[in-house]
Amino acid sequence: MSDLNQPARPAVLVRPPLHPVLDAVEIHMPVPLNQWPKHAIMGTADYKKRQDFLMTDHLKKLPSPGTRDTSAKDMSLSTMFMHKMAQIQHIIQLQGSAAKDDPRYTYLYDDMRFKRNIFYWRNFRMNDLPPEIITHIFRIAAWSTSTPADGTHVRLLLTSVCTKWRSLMIQDCTLWSAIWFRDPPPYQRSLEWFKRAGGAPLDIRINEHDADWKSKDDDWRYKEDDHRFTAEQMEELIDKIFVKVSQIRMLVLVVDNWPPALVVLQKLQEAAEAGKIINMERLEIHRMGQPFVWLGPGWRSPAVLFGGQTRALKYLCLSGVHIDWNATPLSNLSTIDLRKIAMNVAPTLNRFREVLIACPRLQKLSLDGAGPQPSARRPDHVPINLPHLKVLIIGGFSMLYSCYILSQFKAPNVRDLTLMNLTGEDYTTMIAAITGRFRELRLLTLYTVNISPTEGGTKAMVRFLNAMPYLSYLRIASMKWHIIEAFNEDPREYGLGRETATQSLPENRPVLCPNLQTIEFQQMSGTKIAEWAATRKELGAPLRRAYVNSPYVSQITAAEAGIIQEIVGLFIAPLGSTTPEERALATCDRFGETI
Repeated sequence: MSDLNQPARPAVLVRPPLHPVLDAVEIHMPVPLNQWPKHAIMGTADYKKRQDFLMTDHLKKLPSPGTRDTSAKDMSLSTMFMHKMAQIQHIIQLQGSAAKDDPRYTYLYDDMRFKRNIFYWRNFRMNDLPPEIITHIFRIAAWSTSTPADGTHVRLLLTSVCTKWRSLMIQDCTLWSAIWFRDPPPYQRSLEWFKRAGGAPLDIRINEHDADWKSKDDDWRYKEDDHRFTAEQMEELIDKIFVKVSQIRMLVLVVDNWPPALVVLQKLQEAAEAGKIINMERLEIHRMGQPFVWLGPGWRSPAVLFGGQTRALKYLCLSGVHIDWNATPLSNLSTIDLRKIAMNVAPTLNRFREVLIACPRLQKLSLDGAGPQPSARRPDHVPINLPHLKVLIIGGFSMLYSCYILSQFKAPNVRDLTLMNLTGEDYTTMIAAITGRFRELRLLTLYTVNISPTEGGTKAMVRFLNAMPYLSYLRIASMKWHIIEAFNEDPREYGLGRETATQSLPENRPVLCPNLQTIEFQQMSGTKIAEWAATRKELGAPLRRAYVNSPYVSQITAAEAGIIQEIVGLFIAPLGSTTPEERALATCDRFGETI
């Protein structure tokens, strides 16, 4: 910033003196200005997150607002910074494009705004607002967090600020209606929140794999003994929760053993048989122990879900557990998510098709190692039309069974397709079978999919990609590199693409998936990702952004990260999170309009 002190520069660009309170807290960007990429300076979402973090960090370090005189001084400084911001904007308008393209102006403007915000928030008269406005702000703060753990943390913080805030928080039952049982038995905190929720609809999560009090053990999830929940412990907890069973809107259960999972299913059936109304809209039960294991015919009969009261149910996810498929009415679901269910306790093909037909507005279908039992006779079924299906996940099947499942329905409007854990044999035939079926696809996920490196495999992959012209987001993990290289093949060599060649592309060469703009990867070579992105750029179809999932950042060397950064820009995406581009695709149709 020293060059800004030269006489030729306007005086307003000189850094103003700091407030005395801030003398001990240096306020500046954490990276020198000349090392910031221009796109980062110019206010991207990542830059805003950095600013938000700095704001929070500095406010924590400052002393609490003191006397009225101190408050008046802070207000005066806040006003001064606002005037400085206005002056900088005026200078930019006078100097035109030269100033707009100079990152130093933007940097200084943001620096002023940053300081103004510090004093503004220190002096904002929150408690002068009407109680209903304060409560509404609390709701926004609690429900705008990205994870349930963050939501829990925010609510605990808000109740600790002052007596007024604590009173307003506790009086609002909706703020306590989302309860995550993470505290140790006897769950005093969670049950207190359960009490505070009053008559509000309840969203309940019980997750023995992610408790505040349990130490992490990588092998723990695969051990079938000495776990947190026994059947008796789960029964005791569920009896307390199901006092308000009619208020439960969502129930998510993650356990390791069979007994606690079966207790919950049985208790739901018993509640319905006792005359209680079940209004549950979303149910997820995950048994995370050894997959595909079932307890045999000597165990109790599978439960009828909700005793048949499934009219309100919209979202059903069963992982490693099953229900009485024939006796449970399932209709008008928006999501069907089945995982790791042994074939002999899966629904029959006829029952599976009945459910699909009864869910004409199904939006997400996920079959991961769980699907209908193959029919003993050769089926002669017409594919079921699922025009509203937007998300399709297929994984953990043999090649023949994958083709068998995909032949049961047609979903021409799928926007998000995931193929995963398709290994042990060549899946070229499956790729060829679904080619042309997903022309509206925007997001493709390929996790450990095996396709032959032969000419036939490459041709099938090229034809598959050529039939997805609107693809804009690619997510890959543990893929053989010849499959990813197929994106940069010349389709004309495979009898494709002649009609799409344009003068704007090198040598009239068409490009597969020309709208592809974002790639997200893990367990892939950083060097190859960089080379692949460079080739896309040379072909006239450059990427805009690359993400690497956070647990795998260490697998990318600094040199590889630097090369990728130069070509497309490299960012870190927390595992399981959704990127801004992915969220945008979830709400847009073919022409970018909101669905």
